[in-house]
Amino acid sequence: MKRREIRIIDGARQHTFAVGATIESLQAAGVPTEEAVRIVRDVEKHLRTDGERKVRTEALLERLAAEVEERVGRAAADALRGQTPPFEPVEVELDGVVTPFDRRILAASLERAGIAFKESNLLAHQVEVSLRAEGVRSLVERELIHRTALAIEARYGRETMLRFEASVARSADLVVTDGSGGGMPYSRGILSQSLMGIGLGPERSHNLAKRIEDTLWRSGEERVSRARVRAAVHRLLVEEAGEEYARRYLVMRRVRSTERPIVVVIGGTAGVGKSRLAAQVAYRLGIARVVSTDSVRQALRSLISPDLSPVLHASSFMAWRADLLPNELERVKPKRKRVVRGFQTQVLQLATAVDAIIERHLAEATSLVIEGIHLVPGLAPRFRAPDAVVVSMMLMVRDEDDHRQHFGSREGHTAKARPATAYLEHFDEIRMLQAFMIDQAEREAVPVVDMGDLDRAVDRAVELVLDTVMEELDDEPLPATGPAPLPGI
Repeated sequence: MKRREIRIIDGARQHTFAVGATIESLQAAGVPTEEAVRIVRDVEKHLRTDGERKVRTEALLERLAAEVEERVGRAAADALRGQTPPFEPVEVELDGVVTPFDRRILAASLERAGIAFKESNLLAHQVEVSLRAEGVRSLVERELIHRTALAIEARYGRETMLRFEASVARSADLVVTDGSGGGMPYSRGILSQSLMGIGLGPERSHNLAKRIEDTLWRSGEERVSRARVRAAVHRLLVEEAGEEYARRYLVMRRVRSTERPIVVVIGGTAGVGKSRLAAQVAYRLGIARVVSTDSVRQALRSLISPDLSPVLHASSFMAWRADLLPNELERVKPKRKRVVRGFQTQVLQLATAVDAIIERHLAEATSLVIEGIHLVPGLAPRFRAPDAVVVSMMLMVRDEDDHRQHFGSREGHTAKARPATAYLEHFDEIRMLQAFMIDQAEREAVPVVDMGDLDRAVDRAVELVLDTVMEELDDEPLPATGPAPLPGI
């Protein structure tokens, strides 16, 4: 005899309890397949044993979630509770008409775009699972098209996505407009970069950028203003990350839009990772100009002969040898005072040129990140810039073994243009200079950043810049977040 169906009561509507769809729902919540099958079978058995032929949606979901929490864990149970129930249809709205999501219709549209029958059905299933996992109960057709296009691009590439767009005669790109009427496609990458710049991790930044995009699509508009996007970002940051990150986002916008140039001065001895950190900081802050004092020294060397200035043509950690007599070169050993004195001489020879480069950028109101061993607090640079925001920091590697490894890593990054052996032979002198530079930084109240972990060092450096901007521009109003945020943000 055929078993009677179990009916799920959802308000005035009823749905059939589907074992397969319920198992998929548990899998999407992170429940292992075998455990998901056992849980669903046990719940179904209990319902039939108790003689229940009708059960309310909330009661069934809570029973499933309780079993998942007991057997798998709290996280999976919470994920299940946040999903669209597997026995409820996801509704799609087109021109005011609401219809249940139909996997077969979506698969057919994918076939028209040239995707094979089996792959079309798999992709349509993937889109539905994704919607349910995110708790989406209804959406407009254009958002469904957008989500499908992104899934196609991830799996088959942009060319196939464009064929799909052409087949449905809609674009999957959301256009962000500016005040002039022009526009550019919304970029998750650019927004993620901004969010990383305020201290959020890469994965969290990407997820928030995706959520902003999905919410904007749900608004039903294909073109949204930049102010609208910024308002949405600010609101989501307040809710998800807190007021401090939301304020940092506004400060980051100020960094990128202020008429006052920003000069980030990054010092440190050889091999601590100045150039890598400078590039990362400039990228996160949106600063286009990065200058190294090594390039300044090389330019001066082309103008001034070694006979005229032997110190200039020496390595920074070997400049002390330029003052030795020929008969002293072999027998005189490096001592800290001697090494530091030679280094200071080279720093002062470069100071005027370094100041000139910075002052030119300031005259052009252009922000700049400048890095180099010759940037020593109290010695150089010596420029004065009351109309600029200046942020100085000193890099160091506390652990000597880590510092040695930096040279090997740098040799690989520079295609052996800077061989590690040339530096490791003079490692003691390099460490002497680090000790001197840290002393100078502490004397001048310049923050010292440990480069033992590059990602943390970049976060710290960006934090120093934002904190300084917030402090110096505290009396100026923060950028407006635009008109009222979108619903759901």
